[in-house]
Amino acid sequence: MNELVNKLFNGSWNFKHREAIVNRIKTITYDIIVIGGGITGAGVAREATMRGLKVCLLEKQDFAAGTSSRSSKLAHGGIRYLGQGEMGLVKEATTERNWMRHHCTTVRPIPFLFVAWEGEKYKMRDIKAATKMYDFLSDRNEEFKNYKKRKILSPEKVVESEPEIKKEGNNGGVIYYDNNVDDARLTIETLKEAVIRGADIINYCEVMGYLEEEGTIKGVQCKDLEDNKEFEVKTTLVVNATGIWTDELLNQYPDDVPEPLIRPTKGVHLVYKQEHVKNKMATIITSITDRRAFFVLPRGDFTIIGTTDTDYKGDLANPYCNKEDADYLITSVKHYFPTAELEYKNLLATYAGIRPLVREKGVSESDVSRKHIIFFNKKGLLTISGGKLTTWRKMAEDLFEKVEEKQIFSNISREKDFSKQKFSVSMDKDEWEQELQNSGVELEKKSADYLYRQYERGALKIIELIKDNSELKTRILEGYDFIKAEILYLLRHELTPHLIDVFCRRTEMSLFIDHRKQKEAAQVVAGIMAEEYKWSAETKEKEVSRYVDYIKNTVSFI
Repeated sequence: MNELVNKLFNGSWNFKHREAIVNRIKTITYDIIVIGGGITGAGVAREATMRGLKVCLLEKQDFAAGTSSRSSKLAHGGIRYLGQGEMGLVKEATTERNWMRHHCTTVRPIPFLFVAWEGEKYKMRDIKAATKMYDFLSDRNEEFKNYKKRKILSPEKVVESEPEIKKEGNNGGVIYYDNNVDDARLTIETLKEAVIRGADIINYCEVMGYLEEEGTIKGVQCKDLEDNKEFEVKTTLVVNATGIWTDELLNQYPDDVPEPLIRPTKGVHLVYKQEHVKNKMATIITSITDRRAFFVLPRGDFTIIGTTDTDYKGDLANPYCNKEDADYLITSVKHYFPTAELEYKNLLATYAGIRPLVREKGVSESDVSRKHIIFFNKKGLLTISGGKLTTWRKMAEDLFEKVEEKQIFSNISREKDFSKQKFSVSMDKDEWEQELQNSGVELEKKSADYLYRQYERGALKIIELIKDNSELKTRILEGYDFIKAEILYLLRHELTPHLIDVFCRRTEMSLFIDHRKQKEAAQVVAGIMAEEYKWSAETKEKEVSRYVDYIKNTVSFI
């Protein structure tokens, strides 16, 4: 593990070295090319390198730019799937959730309140049974257990636990536990686990087509979107892990998949300060409009509300929240939290993502299964699609069962759950606190906790930067946790070409900084990037304008 930790911070996977990475990719014949840099592709790359394979991963946008940075930020088992009889899916997801919580601090437990409301679908007996089964499936015969067991509440205890929730019709409830997660940070750290094991991974490189030899795919034709140059990459196996773009990668072979495989549905989230929503814990909300369930989710000083679930036919790369989406969520939250101050003037941010659901005939968008599918086409292209953020590791493991069946590679077999290993970046809280104390760097406890939670061992590198230059301890904006040293760490240890990557994927600044203050924050971060990357004044302003335009689109209905 020490060797991997050293590789984690050797500074070879960053934008300054991107050209060298591209040049190396052009010269190597890989065992596997993974197309897609979301959590699914990242998981496949990690799993492949852990099995000793030589891996190249290509992403046409930034890593996690699609669904993997636009989720509800939950590592959860999907308690609602119990009502659909999906016991296997819930067992799979809850056990993966537990493993991640034990080994990754960006996955952190939060209590969920599930109330039995008079006249609604879920009765107290149903909620008791569901949460009991949820905990049972999670922990039975498993090494990693859930954070805490459920707790049954009387109507009075519900109000005591969540004082601002509506009083009328409360028949009691249950508190159970799932987990928050920074989905994009999880994706980046998973990619880095593959990089330190020898994978070559780049973003902003689009796959334009396939290379065939004797009727079998043996490579891809790429276009580097940073310099518009095309090149070829050769391999033994190509994996299509492109999520909502799966059909685009399959369209060259329509005879294999005659109908679209993916049913894209849009999920929208709203971000407020927690003091305006007035929730204390995560709560399941049933829409008063269409009876769909969604969440009110605490994230530190903030609350995320979502998600919607509607079929989507627009630009897959650029979905946005509209007034109808926002009002749909706000109306129901106000019903259950009558004192909530959810006026648009208090809205901090919105974001929208597209789920790559696998089509099921005659099933509504809210009821489509979150199971994943894996299949080869006639040309040898291996596709993986569907699934949940939480089950990324298991999806990769299942993919390699298919690879082993085909006997494409020798000596790659591993026992079940082999890859349930600690991330190289993992660090115990006690070790962090001791290292911080020894460093002599003084940080507010809230800032120190934030850096540890987001970066674990990477936070030590941030502390080193502050020791060299105390000015880097300065916050990007007053009132927010983000500091300058954090930005410099990201630029030097992660492949981060653009300003929007920093705000939307490397950090959560796009979510938690008020949209009215985003331009000010963008100018500060762009200044750091301009100095590190030697940007011209023109490039700096283009980067700021591109990001600010994105933010304007997320709140265009206000």
